[in-house]
Order: sequence, then C-alpha cells, then structure tokens
Amino acid sequence: MFDVHAWDRFVHDVPGRRFQERYRRMQEQNGSAWKRCAFVCGGILLCLVGLFFMAVPGPGIPIFAVGLAFIAQESVAVARLLDRAEIRLRGWWKRLRRR
Repeated sequence: MFDVHAWDRFVHDVPGRRFQERYRRMQEQNGSAWKRCAFVCGGILLCLVGLFFMAVPGPGIPIFAVGLAFIAQESVAVARLLDRAEIRLRGWWKRLRRR
C-alpha cells in the first residue's frame, strides 16, 4: 500500500537526485520479479492513458508523469531523465515567477 515514510523520504531528497535515490532504495528491497513487472506495466499503462487525456479534455500531463515515476522505480535511465527534467522545470518555474 501507500508508504508515508517512503513518500516523506522522496519529497525531502535533493532535487535532481530524488528519482535516482528512489530507484536505488527500490533495488535494495529486492522485490519479486512480478512486483517489479507490475510497476513497469502499470507505469506504461498510465503513460498511455495520460497520452490519451492529452488529446481529449482531462488531466493528461499529471497522469503521464505518475506513469513515468512508476517506471523510474525500476529503470535507472528513466530515473535520470526525470531528475534532469525536474531541474529544468524548476529553472523555468523560477524564471516565470520573476516576471
């Protein structure tokens, strides 16, 4: 189920490293192959639903982002991608707020 302590660690990790740290923690747990496969398949499904909702009215971007986060728990490449994206989005947000 939902682990409040894991979420708290994720939120308080250093921006630009938080997804990679989450990946590392998930790999240390040595979960079953079925559970790991379920996270990746669930993430792919959420990404597809998010893409669908980008074309029609709905919350496409948040659903897509959650799907990527699920996949990032099992893929270091996706975790690195999301860490880089977070840094860029934070920079854009700072510049936007200055205006």
